[in-house]
This record gives sequence, C-alpha cells and structure tokens, in this order.
Amino acid sequence: MNSHDPADTTPRAIYKFLFWVLLSVLLIYYLLEHVPGGIADADELVLKHQLKRGAWVYVTHYGAPATDLDTLRFYLSDPIPGADEEILKNLNERNSFVITDSALEDVMIRETEDGVGITVKGAVYRYFSKQYTQSDGLQSYRVSLYQQDERG
Repeated sequence: MNSHDPADTTPRAIYKFLFWVLLSVLLIYYLLEHVPGGIADADELVLKHQLKRGAWVYVTHYGAPATDLDTLRFYLSDPIPGADEEILKNLNERNSFVITDSALEDVMIRETEDGVGITVKGAVYRYFSKQYTQSDGLQSYRVSLYQQDERG
C-alpha cells in the first residue's frame, strides 16, 4: 500500500524542527558566551605592575588573525605565582577589566589614591571601573581610565 498519510510524518518533522532549534540555541549561546567577552585566549603576558596595596595589574597581548585587531587586555589580581606561561594560562580563564587596541608603548599605569589609573591611546572595547581582590579580605580598587582616540 503506497498511500501517504501526512499525519505519519508530522511527529518526525516536529522532532527535526526541534533538533535544529536546539542546535541553533546552543550555537548562539556559545558565540555569545565566548566570542564578545574574550574572543580568544591571549598569546603572551606583556606587562606586570605591582601596586602598593598588594594587587598586581597584568596586561596580556592577543595577536589577532588578519581580520581582527590586536588587543591588550588588563587584569587586576592578587599576585599569581609561577612562570609567565602559568600566569597567562590563569589570566585566560578570567575576565579582563579593560580591552583596548592600544600598542604597549601607548599604555601608562600609575597608582592613584583609591586604585589605579590607566592611560591608553586607541579604542577601548571593554572597561569596568571597579575591581576587587581577595588577599587579606576583600579590597576594592577604583580603575580610572584616560583614553585618547588617536595613536601617534
């Protein structure tokens, strides 16, 4: 018997549709979670700056593929022990507080009364003005950002 009953294929079509919806949702979630925040792991640790109150500012460099921009990422943390490779691996698992396309020579870090001041030239893609460390209790640091649009 070759009669085709549309009711027989409806559950199959619904399952197929739901499969593609679920796959799309998972893909969108992955892209939103991993692409905007960190894009990819940084390539190298380029600067370590100790603050008087015990925290460290770490700066990593991400050398982007041809279509993306190279970026510097800034982290404020308690001291991270180990070699630069171990520190970099640890930082790649954290969220940065500044992401910029500044060149390293266009970055200046200085201590302020209640935290740290950062001067950069170039675009800023992410910036959070308050950071915390855990050593000897919770300490807060105000991050003051001074940005110049143009390099050079």
